[in-house]
Amino acid sequence: MRISFFANHLPRITVLLLLFLVSGVETVSADSSFFDYLPKYRKFKSHYQIDKIEYQEKRTIIHFRYVVQESKTTTFYNGNHPSSWYLRTPPRMRGLEIQFKQLEVANIAINNEIKRASLTNVLEISYDLKRGDVVTCQVHFVRIPRYIRMLDLIDGKDGYLDQDKLNCFDIMIKTKDNPLLGRSDNMLAVVSRFEQSFNYVKPKIEQNNTAVAGTSTQPQDYVSSTTRPTTTRPSTTRPTTTRPSTTTARPSSTTTKREVVNITQKPEPIDYMPAALVSMVELKCDIRAYLPDVVFKEDETKFSGRVKAIQNIRVVAEYIKTYSNARINLYGHTDIHGNPRKNLDLSRERALSVKRELVNMGINPDKISVYFFGGSQPLKQYENGSSLNRRVEVEPICLD
Repeated sequence: MRISFFANHLPRITVLLLLFLVSGVETVSADSSFFDYLPKYRKFKSHYQIDKIEYQEKRTIIHFRYVVQESKTTTFYNGNHPSSWYLRTPPRMRGLEIQFKQLEVANIAINNEIKRASLTNVLEISYDLKRGDVVTCQVHFVRIPRYIRMLDLIDGKDGYLDQDKLNCFDIMIKTKDNPLLGRSDNMLAVVSRFEQSFNYVKPKIEQNNTAVAGTSTQPQDYVSSTTRPTTTRPSTTRPTTTRPSTTTARPSSTTTKREVVNITQKPEPIDYMPAALVSMVELKCDIRAYLPDVVFKEDETKFSGRVKAIQNIRVVAEYIKTYSNARINLYGHTDIHGNPRKNLDLSRERALSVKRELVNMGINPDKISVYFFGGSQPLKQYENGSSLNRRVEVEPICLD
């Protein structure tokens, strides 16, 4: 079964029927407006990111940023264009498939300079961009219902994820009480590291208005239009070498570049203390717990005390087998000392070692996602260094 949401296109009675049919829907109040400053998602390339996700009373706004890698023309399309952005429940999730069409793309900016606040009665608008330009925009959707926990950002209705497009997938939809929302300074640090990883990024135009940079920390109210939605999404094409390009298309690339990792970042202690995972009681949706018996010696990826480590990991396997629709995120960490590049590799291998044991226990590897941070996320009380920072955290992602 598939449901698509379009602003001002569904009769009121249809909306009421949808709300009646879908169980677990909760009314969203104005008090539930909040920001997710540490959005969790996956992507194909390193030159774009989601800065933050803004949850308003009636809208969900994705603050998007990307760095131009080659001089090209970027086109923003009206929302009625077939290539407009959609949010969609991941195809692997069985049962109800829901698609949300974008309502608006606001505050299109290049190097912090607003080029277009919005599009009105304009099918598309294009800009000639140079290598190193930083483009930001705010992509608006309806407020995502609380029962939805994960979405993909795709091109067009019924679109598919493509490595040559600005697609994001497995975007976690958080609630206001999620302990991993982060703070505005966390987001600013992520944005700074992101742009510093490209040595060709152009200097930005200084602006006093923080909205220009797309880093405002206060939710803004947007009044719904009574006209048809006029929304946009960026799409790019490279100019030819013989004459200026006169057509535009969606982002494409002929080469796949390795993702740039900033290895000079300073440690940013997390502001929570994960619980020690002893039984399934400690595994709660969207909350991290660490595996206390999964211990590593310095610069090693093998378990120090394998018997206890396997017993600890078996708790996670039992959880996944008990809740068949659940997914698991694994987070690998190292201590703050040592070579940052090596630490990044160590944290990855430590998380993968846990994943391998889960697979050996009969868990579908597609249910396990691995993230790794090196020494950039020490525990709050051990920000100056400790062997306890060498850990693997587990986070259940509940899809029901």
